[in-house]
Amino acid sequence: MEIKVQAFESLDSTNNYLKKLASEGAAEGTVVIADAQTAGRGRMGRSFASAPGCGIYMSLLLRPNDCGVDCASSLTAVAAVAVCRAIEKVCGRAPGIKWINDLYLRGKKICGILCESSVKDGKVDYAVLGIGLNVTTKTEDFPEELRETAGSLYTQTGFVFERGKLIAAIIAELGSLYSVWLEGPSVCHAEYKRRCIVLDRQITVAAADGEFEAVAENISSDYGLVLRMPDGERRTVHSGEVKIRT
Repeated sequence: MEIKVQAFESLDSTNNYLKKLASEGAAEGTVVIADAQTAGRGRMGRSFASAPGCGIYMSLLLRPNDCGVDCASSLTAVAAVAVCRAIEKVCGRAPGIKWINDLYLRGKKICGILCESSVKDGKVDYAVLGIGLNVTTKTEDFPEELRETAGSLYTQTGFVFERGKLIAAIIAELGSLYSVWLEGPSVCHAEYKRRCIVLDRQITVAAADGEFEAVAENISSDYGLVLRMPDGERRTVHSGEVKIRT
């Protein structure tokens, strides 16, 4: 996959911009990076705080062949593992993954991942992987309502790391994992499971059919979260929000 980077001082959202390029025929491997986002987005329509010059706000265009509409979860998992690997290589820290798309370091969210795809004739025409990583963001840079839960590599380690090195490492890790993912979506399943911080924990799940409590027991082969319900039955969810209770 040939990487072609477009960099901007500011965009409303790197995902929005890259989806527009993708609809116009942009090639796989196109990467859009912004120094700031005015309308950064997370999952379920939430906003993603994107302080200028403090984070990595980037999106990568993929065009997987013969990929079904259910590939978003595994691509999100691939991206999560790739960013974890990149942070370990550059920063010497090992983030954990909170199912399904958030990276945590020392108890605070430092990164969110958003995979958006376009489907044509029952297959994915393209997928846009958006990554928002807080690098040098200080506590006061976050909106007040996020200061208890959000962090950055700086707040969680006390060190300032170069965004350029992290971007290069993320792109390299993503490219490597993606090429193997094309041969089999379960490529990073074991590593994703090992890094997942919700397993064996009491959690609250907000799913389409309501909110309930359970124990997170396993990660299914398609990256669903296997739950043990209070009555002992097993249930697998593929979307929703998770909050760790104990």
